[in-house]
Amino acid sequence: MAVRRSKKGEGGAPRWMTTFADLMAVLVVFFVMLYAFSTIDAEKYEQMADSLREVLGSTEVQEEVPAIPEPTVIDLEGRSPEPRTVEEPEPEPEYREQDEITEALREALQDELEQGLIDMAEEDAGILLRFEEQAAFEIGEKDLNVDFVPVLERVAEVLAETPGQIVIAGHTDDLPIRSERFRSNWDLSTARAVSVVHVMEGTGVEPARMRATGHADTRPLRPNVDAESRARNRRVDVLLMDDDDADPGGGSTDIIGGDSGPDEPVPLDQAVPEG
Repeated sequence: MAVRRSKKGEGGAPRWMTTFADLMAVLVVFFVMLYAFSTIDAEKYEQMADSLREVLGSTEVQEEVPAIPEPTVIDLEGRSPEPRTVEEPEPEPEYREQDEITEALREALQDELEQGLIDMAEEDAGILLRFEEQAAFEIGEKDLNVDFVPVLERVAEVLAETPGQIVIAGHTDDLPIRSERFRSNWDLSTARAVSVVHVMEGTGVEPARMRATGHADTRPLRPNVDAESRARNRRVDVLLMDDDDADPGGGSTDIIGGDSGPDEPVPLDQAVPEG
């Protein structure tokens, strides 16, 4: 007798669900591993470093946790961000007060002031230094004497540590000059002032602070009546100005060092010897 087999009903989830569930489980494990690798446990890292020290002995283990980079600012308009610059403050001048500057110059030029090669005076406009031709230049020449350059460098070292503008003015006597190098005393007086500027710039004085001028024989200290007075008029004046608009040829003067000369008319009103 044939046995009739009963048909079993097909139940449960489709077969593809098994494969899909396995894939989801693998993806979950994958993302958990990614998270674990991206997170550093400082305590476990320290324990691992201690273990490596014990194994490696004296070998040092670098204990540096990777730094998180700072976020970069992105301009939506396509412009690259400007780099940050730190502005360094400008150095303050060592000598600010006129008394301090005068004392520093007096110490730097003590011998020259005593010998009368340089005069130093206080004017309404600032501090005036006067270089006689016999000390600084040969007659009719624009180049500084070799022996005078170190003296001028000492002056420049002090002036480099001061505020204010510096006017260098060249002067001559009334004897006309005409040569291949100089058309007139205007050329000579200006060239001498420029020679002083070059030395001072090379010693550290800012070029923007200096101004070179030539006055020829238009501002004599004495009437050009003899060789002595003409020698006195041939000079270079260096004025450290308190006011940018001050005129180096005017103002009252109090002579601090050097010989003021006889009582004859001079552009500097009533020059009075010190003390």
